[in-house]
Amino acid sequence: MVGNPLMNFFLNGIRGNRVRHGFPRKVRQGDVVCVENEGLLKCYGIWTGEKCILYGKDKFGIVHEESFNDFLRGEEHFSICQFPKRYGRPTEWTQTIRTGSVVIPQAQIWELLEMLWKTKKYKLYSAEETVRRAKSKLGADGYPTSEHFAIWCKTGIAESHELQSLRDFWERLIVY
Repeated sequence: MVGNPLMNFFLNGIRGNRVRHGFPRKVRQGDVVCVENEGLLKCYGIWTGEKCILYGKDKFGIVHEESFNDFLRGEEHFSICQFPKRYGRPTEWTQTIRTGSVVIPQAQIWELLEMLWKTKKYKLYSAEETVRRAKSKLGADGYPTSEHFAIWCKTGIAESHELQSLRDFWERLIVY
């Protein structure tokens, strides 16, 4: 997290994150975890029980493994994503480390159809299956962000709520 609480509030608002504090628990195998990154987007990964599997630009945009400590990159906080039983944005539970536009109607129809498709395709995989899916992609590329990769491992849908929130934010700034 950024040290300034106002900046954190602003960034989470732009991203559209559902960030909650509390709910402290240890990271479990198959969890989607995320940590602040240098840019606007967070870094997401799948915890295998031993290492984090993630898709990252620092490794030439391929799926790779790294230790949890390396994944944290010196941050004091990380989040565990809790996914809803039905399609929707996961809630990010923050953990402390103890060491004006006009909308085009066609766009709204497309978004509704896309949401219906995602609702039908959405599946919440078990911890073991999430890790198996992550391991099956070691060495692969083709995911726009780490969030796309991590959410695909957990739900079967490669998407980024952060990028969508940023798009929504910019669309509100642009007047057609």
